Amino acid sequence: MKNKILSAIISIVLMILLVGCQQNNTIIKPDIETKTVTENSEGDYITFSLDIPSNWKLYAQNYTSIACFSPDANKTNASENISPYKLSIDNYIIPSLMPIDDKYKQAYKDLFSGKYDGIKDLICDNIEYINIGKVIDSFPDVTFETPESIMDYFNILVDGISTPDVTMPESWNDKKWATDFTFSEYNGKNGKIIAVEYSYVIIDKTYKAINCYRDDDFSVCGAFDDSNEISSGDVALWVANTLEVSEHYKIDDGAVLIEGKDY
Repeated sequence: MKNKILSAIISIVLMILLVGCQQNNTIIKPDIETKTVTENSEGDYITFSLDIPSNWKLYAQNYTSIACFSPDANKTNASENISPYKLSIDNYIIPSLMPIDDKYKQAYKDLFSGKYDGIKDLICDNIEYINIGKVIDSFPDVTFETPESIMDYFNILVDGISTPDVTMPESWNDKKWATDFTFSEYNGKNGKIIAVEYSYVIIDKTYKAINCYRDDDFSVCGAFDDSNEISSGDVALWVANTLEVSEHYKIDDGAVLIEGKDY
C-alpha cells in the first residue's frame, strides 16, 4: 500500500514538473517541399545555411539577421514586425551587433534554466512597443522642402494644440499584450531549442506567434494564420533545427572586428 501511495506521489510530482515546459525530442519536418539555402547578413558578418520552403525567398535584414518571405508576401503584410508571411532569423543577444539590456540577457539565460517570467515580460514589452509604433505612425508626415514646412514641424513640437491626438487608450493601462504562453523543449540538431508559442494583441486584434530560441543565441520567429496554406509559424521550428551559423567577426572591448581584416 505504501509503495502505491509513493508511486502516486512521484507521478503527480513529475506531472507538475512537466507542465512548465513540455519535453519533446521529435522535430517533424513539415509536409512541404523544402530546399537548403545559404545567405549572408549585411556586411557579411554572418553566414546562414538553413532549410526553407522551396518557393520562399531569403534576404539579408541587418548585420546579424536574415528574413525568409512567403511568395504571398507583399509590402504591407511582410513589413510587420511579426508576420505569417515572414520568418525572422536573428541573434537575440546582439541584434544588429547592438547589445541588449542586461535584464533581457538574464531573461534568455533564465529561459534555458526553466524560468519563464523574464521571457514573458520581454515578449510583452516587444508587443507593447509595436503597438506604440502603430500609434506614432498616426503622426502627420513631415517634409523639410521649404522654410514654411520646417516652421510647421516646430510648431507641432511646441504647440500642444497643433499636436495630433496620440493619447494611448485607457484600455491599454495594465494591458497584457501577450498571453497563453506554452513552452516546449527540443534536443535540436545543433543544441537545445525552446519553442515559445503565445497569443498577442496588435491594437484590438489577437494573433498567434512562435519564437524558437536556440542555445547558441540565435532565434527563428514566425506567426500563424489559418487562412494561409503555409505560414511562417508552421515552419519556424523546422528552420530553427536545420539552421547552421558561421560568424565572421568578434567583439573586442566593444569594437566589432571582421575576421581577416587588418586593423
